Amino acid sequence: MGVSGAVFGAIIGVGVQFYSNAVRKLPVWQSPWEHVLYAGIGAYAGTKLVEYTDKTAAEVDEMIKMRAEKNNLKGGAVPPLQ
Repeated sequence: MGVSGAVFGAIIGVGVQFYSNAVRKLPVWQSPWEHVLYAGIGAYAGTKLVEYTDKTAAEVDEMIKMRAEKNNLKGGAVPPLQ
């Protein structure tokens, strides 16, 4: 899953650089090193996004289990959320 996030982030990073050059009416490949830089930044962001999503999903699952155990001990229904 991490590789797909990195690839997607790299594509988005290069796309941002293409768009930036197009808006400024510059040649698309004016500074090729910037494309590599933005691809690296995008790949890093994509990887971190996947890690954050996985961590958040695990935390939510744990909270749901804790809440279910708490409600089973009380023997009552789940109170409405406010």
